[in-house]
Amino acid sequence: MPLIVIFMIQILLASCNGSESFASTNDTKAAGGTLRLLHVLYRHGDRTPIEPYPNDPYKDISYWPVSWGQLTNKGKERHYKLGNYIRVRYNDFIPHKYSSDGVFVRSTDIDRTLMSAESHLAGLFPPTDDQLWNPSLQWQPIPVHTVSKDEDLLLSLSSPCPLYDKLLNELNQSPEIQAMIAKNKDLFAYLTEKSGRNVTTFEDVEFLYDVLFIETRFNMTLPNWTHGVYPEKLKPLSDFSFAMKAYTKEMQRLRGGPLVKEMAAQMSDVAKSLSTKKLFMYSAHDVTVAAFLSALGIFDGIQPPYASMVMVELHEIRPKEFGVQIWYKNVSRDSMEPYLLTVPGCQSLCPLERFNELIRPVISENVKDECSLSQPLYPALNGFSIIVLAVSSALIFLLLMVIAAGCIMWRRERTRGYRYSSVQGE
Repeated sequence: MPLIVIFMIQILLASCNGSESFASTNDTKAAGGTLRLLHVLYRHGDRTPIEPYPNDPYKDISYWPVSWGQLTNKGKERHYKLGNYIRVRYNDFIPHKYSSDGVFVRSTDIDRTLMSAESHLAGLFPPTDDQLWNPSLQWQPIPVHTVSKDEDLLLSLSSPCPLYDKLLNELNQSPEIQAMIAKNKDLFAYLTEKSGRNVTTFEDVEFLYDVLFIETRFNMTLPNWTHGVYPEKLKPLSDFSFAMKAYTKEMQRLRGGPLVKEMAAQMSDVAKSLSTKKLFMYSAHDVTVAAFLSALGIFDGIQPPYASMVMVELHEIRPKEFGVQIWYKNVSRDSMEPYLLTVPGCQSLCPLERFNELIRPVISENVKDECSLSQPLYPALNGFSIIVLAVSSALIFLLLMVIAAGCIMWRRERTRGYRYSSVQGE
């Protein structure tokens, strides 16, 4: 089946699942007594562009309140309010007092995600009683764990994964994607000419759309060339770029699947009474959220906005009988309630056993090995490299032979000298 047809079917299924039940927060509160574990995954808050495009009239950093790709005050405020929201929504489940025994927070090793996590925690866990260490400061330090980008196969799509790069390149070269690129070749050429940046892929469109989007958020007047293309022509292509991040099951096992696997393992531990954790929180990026939802088959094909949030709940419906429920808060307006998402093949409150069965195709036994990160001692060599290596090895071998022969001759001469001296002495 053509990839683009599969993508459209996924969007339709996701839309149906999302509209199936726009349950209010009160529905979850009614079942609050059954909640046993909560996972929260969110995108960072508002930021400046990662970098400007070459012809950007606002490429001088003096136009911006902070440096490139950094969290803005609006982003901090948004996540602080989101922390307040989690406090109200799960007030009967999450303890008011922070404790490392019940809470674990992880972030990608990027400034804006680390700062978003800290802002979120400030709203969720204001200090109380003996945790109030400064009477004039309603804040307490809470650890946010991270690993380097090159090692983060859980949350970062920028971590090295040669197999994923290969699959993404094959997808870009597939007939379906090439046909879409050909259909938009005039637009790509226009964007290349006007922006000064080479636009040849949907990811290039995504980058340009992101810069223009942020500039409009800062009330900056966009250049005349953007009229008629932004946002109406750029947004659909930019959104499609997010769908491409985890387009196939194989890609989902590498990006999105590792986080699904970790959450499933933590839910199983709680179900078996092997863990006392109540909250796992992950601060990451729009691509992380998109890949995670894609791995579950519930991504709606739209770029997750700032502070978009997925809440994965584990409920104990009856003694030793558990179910998984997933909520998504994906709009910028703080007042908009989240809605239920349903994993294809299950109901909105999916039995844990059934959930584990459905996610099996996107679970890798060892994602590092599957990524092909375990490289051989020597990389693949081309013909010229083999010739150079062979000649070098031969020269080294000859040099070693000459040195060995010289050593033998020197030892023989030295021995003769000793014997001659000995005879003369006698």
